[in-house]
Amino acid sequence: MALFGRKKVKQGPLPEPINPKWKHGEGGRFPKFLDLDPDAAGLKGVSGVFAIWHTGLKPEWVYIGASDDLAASFFKFGSDKEILQFQGRGHIYCSWWFLLPKFQPGAVCYLSLALKPVIKNPDCPDRNYVELIPVLPPGMTMEQLEAQFGISEPE
Repeated sequence: MALFGRKKVKQGPLPEPINPKWKHGEGGRFPKFLDLDPDAAGLKGVSGVFAIWHTGLKPEWVYIGASDDLAASFFKFGSDKEILQFQGRGHIYCSWWFLLPKFQPGAVCYLSLALKPVIKNPDCPDRNYVELIPVLPPGMTMEQLEAQFGISEPE
């Protein structure tokens, strides 16, 4: 038994990441974060996992999260100074996929470990207390994930 009744989750070998079919915008491109109208996209009251990243000379993953109301989260982050600081470094993009809340912590933890976003999610669970759910990041194939990070499992 762990401190305060939390049990560590045994982690076996991870299966190959699934492709969750991240949401694309018109023309098959990912939505520009600051152009997104979350209400018009039908995200009010909708639960899922999301990723925010920026392009430019040094592209980076900015934030990985989960929400019970994706519209509210996107509106909140749309005025967040930490997120907006990346606006001058290239475009900021986002994507999401719908996932049952009970599976979200494992997917967010996996993506956070694999992608190492610049802004740490304070709600990201400790990998020792969640069953990791391997998923491909937005726009990446398994080959790209392995080539970019040299791994198929998070460190």
